[in-house]
Amino acid sequence: MRLIFIRHAEPDYDIDGLTPKGEREAGFLSERVATWKVDHFYSSPLGRAKATAAPSLQKLSQKATICEWLKEFYYPVTDPLTGRFGVPWDLMPEYFTKEPLFYDKDNWFRAPLYRTNPEIETGWRDVCNGLDRLLAGYGYSRDGACYKVTSAIDNPETGEPNLVFFCHLGVTCVMLAHLIGVSPVMLWQGSYLAPSSVTIVNAEKQMHDISYFRIQTLGNTAHLLAHDEPVSGYGAFSPVFHG
Repeated sequence: MRLIFIRHAEPDYDIDGLTPKGEREAGFLSERVATWKVDHFYSSPLGRAKATAAPSLQKLSQKATICEWLKEFYYPVTDPLTGRFGVPWDLMPEYFTKEPLFYDKDNWFRAPLYRTNPEIETGWRDVCNGLDRLLAGYGYSRDGACYKVTSAIDNPETGEPNLVFFCHLGVTCVMLAHLIGVSPVMLWQGSYLAPSSVTIVNAEKQMHDISYFRIQTLGNTAHLLAHDEPVSGYGAFSPVFHG
């Protein structure tokens, strides 16, 4: 099984859509996606994700299944250092590096900051359960920290089902953390997924029908480079590299 997570293109958050640059990104992305053998598309219900998906779906004459749990992981908290009220990441390093619970894959949501918004734990469970239900439908059932392959539904051309998700930075980090067994806080704070970037995760099955997911590429923007389109810095706090 292969999971491909695509962050929405450069957003216009005021209208929950895309900027003119974001529309160009979505177009360039669609040229890339059109070369893939995709078994099923899934999308966040939010406008910026659906607008990003639209050109790709049109090229392949496909539709996406809308999943409520793929919406952005927006459960706001108040940053204890800056006073910013917003997403539960983009915290200051002098704060988050000193809280051991942020590093705990099983208890990160019990950190004092996150306990100020109980919906964080509920939202996390909704995402993890939603993803696991979906994977179970393809024959990959959660078994502890890995997956048992019961009756995999394979793509006759590729040998593996290829699933594409159009969603968001925060929720993608939650799903990746669940798949590889780390705290999402470390991915929120320690990685950057540029708008329209592609993250590829492969399920590796080595023996006894037990599978574990492994990241092949994180935040790839080759489709932008091919058209000399600059990488957007939305969500980054340092200049992003284009090359």
